[in-house]
Amino acid sequence: MGRLLACLVLLSAGWMAQADSPDPLNLLQNMARAGQDLNYRGSFTYEHRNAMESFRVYRWSEGDQVYERLEYLNGPAGAAQQLGGPAGCQTTGYRLLNSDVSPEAVARLDRYYQLTVRGSDRVAGREAHILEVRPRDQLRYGYLLGVDRATGLLLKALLVDEQQRLLERFQFVDLEINPDAERLKEDVGSWPESRSDCMDPEADQPTRWSLGWLPPGFAYSGEKRLPNGIDMLMYTDGLASFSVFLQPVANSPEVEGRAHRGATSAYMGQLTANSQPYRVTVVGEIPGDVAEQLARGITALHGASEVQP
Repeated sequence: MGRLLACLVLLSAGWMAQADSPDPLNLLQNMARAGQDLNYRGSFTYEHRNAMESFRVYRWSEGDQVYERLEYLNGPAGAAQQLGGPAGCQTTGYRLLNSDVSPEAVARLDRYYQLTVRGSDRVAGREAHILEVRPRDQLRYGYLLGVDRATGLLLKALLVDEQQRLLERFQFVDLEINPDAERLKEDVGSWPESRSDCMDPEADQPTRWSLGWLPPGFAYSGEKRLPNGIDMLMYTDGLASFSVFLQPVANSPEVEGRAHRGATSAYMGQLTANSQPYRVTVVGEIPGDVAEQLARGITALHGASEVQP
């Protein structure tokens, strides 16, 4: 009788824990909305390989404008980055804090990832749901996400490879939600005028370049013309993302190779379009062989050779 009662208690506890667990897709949708709507400030750490860096972040909205400031707490004093842009604009910075996952992309994520809520934890003094995001193929990495129960904000993210080795870790150590915007502005001080890092939202495909192959689930998410004639293209599957940079060069030796920094892989090669050589670089949270395959399939929309080996 006692053994039966113990089994019933354990089954009841397991059912209650399961009932308390949110739907994984709803959890991701909440995370996407929180990254766009919340004002906050806090400190976080970013770890990759054997290095760890510390940052202070401020984020608030004012009318239809969003402002973000990122301070480096180690290294040279006073180093910071500041961005401003229309609400809802997709910036190329602060990817750790403003997740690429969008409410529209969440619905298709379970085609490429297995999503499981793995209980709860405390991060920066706040209760968080722990979400395991395991890839269904070898074309992307896995994640373990800590999502704030109260707001949906991403509090912690671990990226792992196919052998479950830790590649990167991001984690808040203190966090204040919805502080007064005027106080944030006073703390940040002067702000650069009209500086925006928004991607072009108009075209649904790149206007100058074509990728001959995309990993399943990845889609074009924007492009931007950078200084010195550099074209930047961005792609995402809703969680992982990569960028393609195409830089015109003159009389430079061909460069080819891979590099890794934590979960970020990079491949550099070269192509020629209309007699103009370009250096092509693919950078993102993807395996190195995927970055190389992407680079080797790029062509100009009006005729170009493939990336030269």
